[in-house]
Amino acid sequence: MKFYFTTTILALLILTAMMLIYQKIFSKAYGLKKQKEKTNGVILSTRLICILPYFLPLLEGCEHFAQRVMPDYPFKIIRLYRQTLKPMVIFYTENRFVNFISFLTLYFLLVSSKSPLPVSEFLRFNTLQALLIFLITTILGVTFKALPVEFRMSLYGGITCNTFFLFILYTIAYSLFKAIEGKYADIPVISEAVKIQINSKGI
Repeated sequence: MKFYFTTTILALLILTAMMLIYQKIFSKAYGLKKQKEKTNGVILSTRLICILPYFLPLLEGCEHFAQRVMPDYPFKIIRLYRQTLKPMVIFYTENRFVNFISFLTLYFLLVSSKSPLPVSEFLRFNTLQALLIFLITTILGVTFKALPVEFRMSLYGGITCNTFFLFILYTIAYSLFKAIEGKYADIPVISEAVKIQINSKGI
């Protein structure tokens, strides 16, 4: 339990420090231009569909980090995880083609300008943002697993893993909250990159 609180608190402090540094140094130079609120223009069905793409980075994050950090969490959180996400994570892990097929399907049907479906800009934005978070999660997971076993199993490894895991969870939770509200998420760097890609004609 002490290990859980230590790694969680330190991970939260690291994330807070990162956000403060970004706001202080980069927000003026690379700040995301706030888009007009379209809450009334985004129908409920579109908001609900926007939730689905975020399961991809969520399962990817659980695969890479949950196994390392979950044993240190309180029993209620572990039980909730086992009853909800773990069955999906096991299926996702055992069937490695799922992430590849899901990624391509989401991209070509909901993101690509050549999609045969009439996709709204709001849905394209959230789908592409979910795919970008998925790629970031994969990179973080591969990077962490490439570290020496001694480091991964140490206190500093636990802090690093917890930081990555909480970053992914909070990013997804914030994106889901904004999607349900019918508003565009404003995640530093990520949302700006998504907006640039959507405005370009190459996707």
